[in-house]
Amino acid sequence: MSAVTGPFDCEFSLALNNRTGKYFFCKEMIQSSEDLIGACLYWRLRLNRLPSRTFSRILGRIARWEVDFRSGTGLINRLLSPSPHHRPLIFTDPREVLFYRLKSCDIVVCHDMGPITHPDLYNPGVSRIYRQAFEQIRDARPFMIFVSAASRQEFVARYGDDYPAMQIVSPPLRMDMQQSDLRPVEGIPEKFFLTVGAVGERKNQLRAIRAFDATGLSKAGYAYVICGGLHEAGADLVAEQARRTQGIILPGYVNDAELRWLYRNATGFVLPSLLEGFGLPAAEAVHHGLIPLLSYGGALQEVAGDGAIYVNPLDEGDIAAGMRLLAGLTPEERKRRLDLLLVNVGRFSLEAEAGKWRETLMLAATAWSADIARRPPCRRI
Repeated sequence: MSAVTGPFDCEFSLALNNRTGKYFFCKEMIQSSEDLIGACLYWRLRLNRLPSRTFSRILGRIARWEVDFRSGTGLINRLLSPSPHHRPLIFTDPREVLFYRLKSCDIVVCHDMGPITHPDLYNPGVSRIYRQAFEQIRDARPFMIFVSAASRQEFVARYGDDYPAMQIVSPPLRMDMQQSDLRPVEGIPEKFFLTVGAVGERKNQLRAIRAFDATGLSKAGYAYVICGGLHEAGADLVAEQARRTQGIILPGYVNDAELRWLYRNATGFVLPSLLEGFGLPAAEAVHHGLIPLLSYGGALQEVAGDGAIYVNPLDEGDIAAGMRLLAGLTPEERKRRLDLLLVNVGRFSLEAEAGKWRETLMLAATAWSADIARRPPCRRI
């Protein structure tokens, strides 16, 4: 963090257990506004940097325990009320508002509405946590930042639009993904489709694997590589189907150099997801010259625009047809589609998105200053 102490603190407990697109997006936005942020809070500790891996795990467990208890019973909130905070807070995930007494000059980043709109796609208890968090947000009416118009639309439909700001700040392309160092992943054939993201029901890899099997493309030398952690609901079913299906490769997590190699060598990108807040891997795939196969509508279509291949994510036959189309694209058709895709994805630059982020922070800082000015002076005794 910068030595300059800004008006905000940033609640960044998200970073303790998360290294997905949410983490990288918030990290880049925090770095772009260090002059406005005094310190990051990891659970309740004010620290100048992310704790060590071991300490992060410990703090992350404590944070999860508290969130679970605060969302499960009103007793703990009566015995140990949420903490007050004097400086406005930036919450990098809605669930962390349960730790504090949320104020109207705070800022909450909403990545997606999935735990509310699709509770069956998450592990038990997740929906309960987010329902309570969003109820507190509705009552406090803080400044809101959404990663996509689709997420904002879902929020407004349930919690209204009476908020001082409802800015869309989309995750920009990660700068470290533009580096040139590559590391090949062993066991990957020359022709392969690529999916990047947490493995489980939400990302719909089970249907995608079955669709790939139905195409018969494995007999033509194709593989289907699915990168991501096996920690979401339904991951065990995906892993079992992968073991039974020819041509499926699950390397788990890969480092950035390996991910860059996969992006730059894949035949196409596949993400017929059931739910996305934004879909950063799809934008990264386009940046690396891949044509993506994506779900109709929602955030993914908002990100990619024209040029992608869109399918019904609930129809394995439609996904299989899309994969065959992706494999058979001519160089001319690939170029035509890629030109359209790059125009749309090019909107999500770090400079543009950081500017919208800072604009919202400045609005909240102004509101906080005005609130302080309205308070009566303390009486001297």
